[in-house]
Amino acid sequence: MISGVLAVKAIGVSDAYFVGQLGEARLAAISYTFPVVMTLISLAIGLSAGASSVLSRAIGADASAEKQAEIVTGAAGMAVLVSIAMSVLGFLFIGPVLSLMGAEGDILKDATWFMQIWFCGVIFLVLPVATNGMLRATGDGVSPAILMSGTAILNIAINPVFIFGLGPIPELGMQGAAVATITARAVATVGAFYLLWRKNLLALSTASLVRGLRRWQEVARIGLPASLSTSVNPIALSIATAAVSTLGSAEVAAFGLVTKIQSFAVVPLLALSAASAPFVGQNSGAGNTGRSRDSLWFCARVSLVWALVLAVAFYFGGRWLVSFFTESARTQEIAALYLAIVPASYAGYGLIVSLTAAMNGLGRSVSGLMIGAGRAIGLLAPGAWIGVLTGGFLGLAIATFLANTVSGVIAALIVMRHSLKDIDQKSAYQPDCYDSE
Repeated sequence: MISGVLAVKAIGVSDAYFVGQLGEARLAAISYTFPVVMTLISLAIGLSAGASSVLSRAIGADASAEKQAEIVTGAAGMAVLVSIAMSVLGFLFIGPVLSLMGAEGDILKDATWFMQIWFCGVIFLVLPVATNGMLRATGDGVSPAILMSGTAILNIAINPVFIFGLGPIPELGMQGAAVATITARAVATVGAFYLLWRKNLLALSTASLVRGLRRWQEVARIGLPASLSTSVNPIALSIATAAVSTLGSAEVAAFGLVTKIQSFAVVPLLALSAASAPFVGQNSGAGNTGRSRDSLWFCARVSLVWALVLAVAFYFGGRWLVSFFTESARTQEIAALYLAIVPASYAGYGLIVSLTAAMNGLGRSVSGLMIGAGRAIGLLAPGAWIGVLTGGFLGLAIATFLANTVSGVIAALIVMRHSLKDIDQKSAYQPDCYDSE
């Protein structure tokens, strides 16, 4: 999963690199779109988490292959319906949303056009994310990783073609990055459905699809809070971006840049969280909570070691790294400042995301929502504004460090005291609940 997530995160870094060649204004414009894109991905991950939790606990409870296929098919149908709704609403309201975040003039125009392209192809974002989650629920981390890696390689390869133009393909500027992403994810969607078919996880009959769709309450009960849980991070990021907008375009460009680098740097921690949900879900379905707790402490130790490695690397090499993405001396300076302070706090962030994923795997997504929202909305968002108002970009970096560290300590206390048991049996997956239909 590390290799797969690493490859997908490379897409964001690739976008920043190539768009950065178009100038600081374009880099600032794409920086405004990043929180919105992350919100879309978070909604897709929530749907994936709901289906994955139901499926993994069903596997732990020895559900039949037919029931597993119904869950997968129904979740895919739900993904299509959600995608249509997201496309329509997003296309209509993205302009005002970006304006509220502080985008103006040509930057607002470029960012709006970029996101409207995204919304036209959002179905190709939601479906691969949802299906990959269900593949992981079976215990298969290899197939989704290969699919994610292949998608990223294709996306990065065609990025400069659409951005700068080549042969009959015209130069599309920063909007070309959106076209490239949608094209690559369309290919990924075909690949994802092929993998599900190969694993006999697709029920092709109408009756099976209908029965699968009837499980929407099970999936939504977990998926909706899980969506909100994953959405609070980009929402908090949007709030922080609005705060940074009060400082100037160089600060916005720097914040967008370090956010992309940061998302790339925490890939191993995100991979751990991706593994936590099905691991805890299957063990929960089998009634084994001891292994679940051990896995979370393992995540905590890995997060601490990785955070220390990143802290040292970025402290000494941060300025050199950001110089690859922008030639602006001011943007380089403040981006390097952020990278010298924040990475040590990734230890707390790593445990938070693993614990939140584990709660989803247990079917306790409301608890996961409270944990994730506590960090993002309770600490990070207000801390960003307080930090910016009192200390500028330095204050923002310090506030982010404190939000991650404090939330990590709280997460450790929860791991020590929480039962980590499956949600009550009345609400949990019951393998034969549709046998009579």
